[in-house]
Amino acid sequence: MIDTSVPLLSHDYTHLFLRDVIGRRGLIVVGVGKAGERGFQMLYRFSDICDCLEECGINVIFVYQKESVRHVQDAPSLFGARCRQRPCLFLDDDGQFFRGPPHPKSLRAVYLDPQMRRLDTADIGLREETWDPLLRAFFAQVVARSMH
Repeated sequence: MIDTSVPLLSHDYTHLFLRDVIGRRGLIVVGVGKAGERGFQMLYRFSDICDCLEECGINVIFVYQKESVRHVQDAPSLFGARCRQRPCLFLDDDGQFFRGPPHPKSLRAVYLDPQMRRLDTADIGLREETWDPLLRAFFAQVVARSMH
């Protein structure tokens, strides 16, 4: 699925590992397939639920494949990431992070606990109109789980 030992390129062009960005209660990694939404669109669309997750101690990052550099390193995406004031947009710069990357026009969300164990996953196609509510439902499940 993903290799947690591979460094990712952040919006400020530093290489970070998942352990560097994990929250006190875990991390949600959203892998964005080729031809997925641009970084700034994802940050804007999900800013409310990501804020809620961060308040619960769960950070959310969006990771793009190496070939999607123009979706995550463009000026609006870099600006959006800087506004979040923490690393949240990443590029799989070496092309090693994804083992079996998300399909084009899809997302793969993975919830990891603080020990980097996978607790939940979701594969969501972007071609369907219901993809936004499906990802929000995944995020909401994680929030609910963290409150118990």
